[in-house]
Amino acid sequence: MAFTHSRFVWFEYITTDIPKAQGFFGELFNWKTQSMPAPTLPGGSYTMLAIGEHTQGGYINPPPGAPTNAHWLPHLITDNAQATVTQITANGGAIKLAPVKMGDMGTYAVVADPLGGVFALWQPAKAEAGDFKGVDGAFCWNELYTEDPERSAAFYKAIGAFTVEAMDMGGMGTYHVLKTDDKSRAGIMKAPMPGMPQSWMPYVQVASTDASIAKAKRLGANIIMAGQDAADVGRLGIFVDPQGAPLGVLQPDPKYLKK
Repeated sequence: MAFTHSRFVWFEYITTDIPKAQGFFGELFNWKTQSMPAPTLPGGSYTMLAIGEHTQGGYINPPPGAPTNAHWLPHLITDNAQATVTQITANGGAIKLAPVKMGDMGTYAVVADPLGGVFALWQPAKAEAGDFKGVDGAFCWNELYTEDPERSAAFYKAIGAFTVEAMDMGGMGTYHVLKTDDKSRAGIMKAPMPGMPQSWMPYVQVASTDASIAKAKRLGANIIMAGQDAADVGRLGIFVDPQGAPLGVLQPDPKYLKK
């Protein structure tokens, strides 16, 4: 069984108001929902977000001890969660939830990098679907905002079997691209505001960034960055949803889809 190690494969929305999140994102991205049995969760089920026939994330109430503010939790795939946890602690990271088996589906853990950026690990029991790049409504990128891009890039390189490609952004500093299998998987950049907590922010592919940003605003989002073009990447936008979680949208350049 072959795994594509070290890519972000699942994005979980943590919130105290799941119906409100479903309403907002369903209207904005046409996301549907699917439920699956989850005996360990309140209510005994887990609500997944679906893009067409595929699932790529879920909605969940804050677990005990987790922050209660709405936020996205990206899942990094690994072929050995326990070994990756060992690498994380050896490189200055922290374990929020030690690896635990999720029935016959796989093994799950929640961890943090040395500067506090939280993410999950997922070791599936069987090979899972590949990338959904090129599909509107699908997650297409994950970006880490940090006060120390070089230190963060070194950490993720050490624990994730990533290679790192540095890109000069002129006055905005250096953008570090995390790659596996010669494909770009995520990016690391200097936090735009001093004191901003270390955090991951996903991007969703859209047909029109300008239309999506305008619709998000009508639905109650706070716009952080309206449509802005990035060479060979596409047109970007960022908003904070009505529950307070930031999210990016990308109308991709054809060159980006080939990366």
